Amino acid sequence: MTAGGDMGVGTRHPVKIFANIFISFIGAGVLGLPFAFKEAGILEGIFVMTAVGTLSVKAMMLIVDCKYKLLQDKKVEEHRDSKHRKYKEKEMNDDGLAEQVEIVNLLSGDHEILPQTDEYKPEMSYGDVGYYALGHTGRVLVDVAILVSQTGFCCAYLIFITENLSDYMRHMRLIHWLLLLLPPLCLMTFIRHLGSLAITSLMAQCSNLLAFAVVIWFDFDHIHKIERGIHPKKMSINGLPFFLAISIYCYEGAGMILSLESSLAAEVRHQFKKYFISTMVIVTSMYISFGACGYLSFGKETNEIITLNLPKGDSIDFAMIVKSCLCLALFFTYPVMMFPVMKILEGYLFADIEKQIWKGNALRMFMVLVTGLTVVIIPNFANLMALVGATCCTLLAFILPGLFHMSIYKGSLSVGQVVMDWTLVFIGVVGTIVCTVDALKRLQESHQLEVEDFSASNMTSTTLQSVLNPTSTPTP
Repeated sequence: MTAGGDMGVGTRHPVKIFANIFISFIGAGVLGLPFAFKEAGILEGIFVMTAVGTLSVKAMMLIVDCKYKLLQDKKVEEHRDSKHRKYKEKEMNDDGLAEQVEIVNLLSGDHEILPQTDEYKPEMSYGDVGYYALGHTGRVLVDVAILVSQTGFCCAYLIFITENLSDYMRHMRLIHWLLLLLPPLCLMTFIRHLGSLAITSLMAQCSNLLAFAVVIWFDFDHIHKIERGIHPKKMSINGLPFFLAISIYCYEGAGMILSLESSLAAEVRHQFKKYFISTMVIVTSMYISFGACGYLSFGKETNEIITLNLPKGDSIDFAMIVKSCLCLALFFTYPVMMFPVMKILEGYLFADIEKQIWKGNALRMFMVLVTGLTVVIIPNFANLMALVGATCCTLLAFILPGLFHMSIYKGSLSVGQVVMDWTLVFIGVVGTIVCTVDALKRLQESHQLEVEDFSASNMTSTTLQSVLNPTSTPTP
């Protein structure tokens, strides 16, 4: 993007810039924070969330630095002019960031679709930085991490929706809800242009903000319960890996950092770091407040999804309104989150997707079914969040920024910068291993509990049947 060619494109108003960044980092993951605080403890949770937030922001700023280092060295222009670059990769790079910027605008309620002309050519995406740093391997690592993490977010949305709906309709099982939800979601993912999702995205964000506001109000209104015998846990080493994975998951906008930066008008883009850091301080403070207050309000009774703790009335009440708003918001956010997944897959699988619409639709249907199957296999909201956070999110948020920064700035880094890069990589690798092992262990324990509950239920049913029909003999 040239300095003068895009003067009329992008966001200038500070409130809009704040909204873009804020909405990109406030998602469904925050609803699992009270349970994470329950597992780790108040003091440990505050410390870990603050540390993760600080390191995440530092790592994301490294990606922005890498972008401008490449532009300064003119490596981007030289690479684009190279005869050896494939047209397919060029199309992916030039269009990919524009689509991500549109996603940022949709999530913030700004429905201006950016023009694809010579006056506006987004210069670089996260995948591009990976390509210039580590070659094709770098791009693939970024694409796979974004693909899996975005798919994981969609699975988490499905779990949240089914759990909250089942709280009111206990006769409905998970598979029944999936049979109702997946067909309309399939149809929504068939949409090829984000502009068509503008209205539903606006509805989703309004519902999100209303629901979060009510939950926060309820937490603060009921926090006095701590004075009546609820003694919060302060620290727990056993809960550290789980909380670390959940906290990294919450910074789910890490893969959109260059899209957020490119959404600003050129004349104010030099202030992006100031806007971003200020907003992330607010976001991190909200994470800590929401998680800690949620745990303090319900103590040992804190559920994996905090909305399940809201008291239910005999008729329509605040709890039902909150859950309905959040379910509606996540339902309409699902196709937006699935959009980059489809773009990545289509870029790798199809030479000209515009001429292969039915293949594209089949791929979309397949991916929606994959999310449904994943939810059937891992129906636990907290465990799924931890697994996604431990694997893909650590890669995007810590490991890759450190590696890319060392590669692109090779030979021009100070000792302190090298130490910081290796620190990010080390924390990311260790966090990935420890948190993944913990998440898999929790999944196994959850599965064993489900098997035990199922066996106990069958035994109870058999005993009741024998009491009601004492003369009947069991069928061999």
